[in-house]
This record gives sequence, structure tokens and C-alpha cells, in this order.
Amino acid sequence: MRLRDDHAFEQRKATIVAVLDDDGDVLLADTGKAAPERAVRFELAAPRHPLAELGRFRYGEVFHRDGAGWVLTSYTYDYLDLEHGGRLAYHWHPLPGGPAVHHLHCRPPVGRPSVSHFRAYEVDLLEAHEEFARLFASGTPIDCTGLRPLRPVGD
Repeated sequence: MRLRDDHAFEQRKATIVAVLDDDGDVLLADTGKAAPERAVRFELAAPRHPLAELGRFRYGEVFHRDGAGWVLTSYTYDYLDLEHGGRLAYHWHPLPGGPAVHHLHCRPPVGRPSVSHFRAYEVDLLEAHEEFARLFASGTPIDCTGLRPLRPVGD
């Protein structure tokens, strides 16, 4: 993803906050536009306070300045099911000793998955949130059945 300028970056942040705000209390952190690398983080607790928190959504993106704009270089989109236990997460970042790879983390409510990284594809923050919010709203526990292990780069 490429955002053409600082204004487009701010518009994207505002859109994300507006969407997330429909589902709970949102916290936003942004390292700002002064440095060549910019990290933005959104955290959502659902449902809204004062109800007991049943789900936590954590979204982080890192951008590098490219001329007047910003280019997305990595992300971490996580859903933590606090009611049943478990985690589902789309990530794109370098793995130890390797290049940046799109991958999925999945931890079911009971037990541990057989591998730590599963195959995934590129997703946008709002796509990931739509999937996570639908799962949260259904009350269905996270299920890792059918996921395929991430193959080492070069295989």
C-alpha cells in the first residue's frame, strides 16, 4: 500500500478509527511524520467499558517515507479472544534470518498449534478487522483446523 502524502495518511487513520469505534474503545498511537519510518498502532477493547472485555484487537503498521508519501513495509493484525482463549493474527514482517513474509498465527482455545507460522496472504487492516469482528460477534472460538504450515522460503 502506498499513501500519496501526509494528508492521505491522516485520512486513513481517521477512517480506521471510525470503523473500529463502532466495536469498542479505541486507542491510537502514532510515532509521527518527522522520521523516515512511521509506526501507527490501533488497539480496540470490545465491548465498550464498563462491560467486561471479551476481545482485544491490536493492529500495527510500519511505513517508510517515499518522497512525499508513505509505503507500508510491515504489519501485525491480532485478535485475542479473551472469552474462550486463543489468538488469530495476520502478520507481514521479516522472519528470523529471512525476508518479510505474509503469515498467520493461530492458537486455539485449548492446546497449542503444531507450528508457529501458517501460510497466509496479504490483507488490509480493515479486511482483517472485518474477519476478526465477525468471529468475535459470532461467539465462536478460534479454530485453527485446516491451516497449512508456512513453508520455508525457497521450498
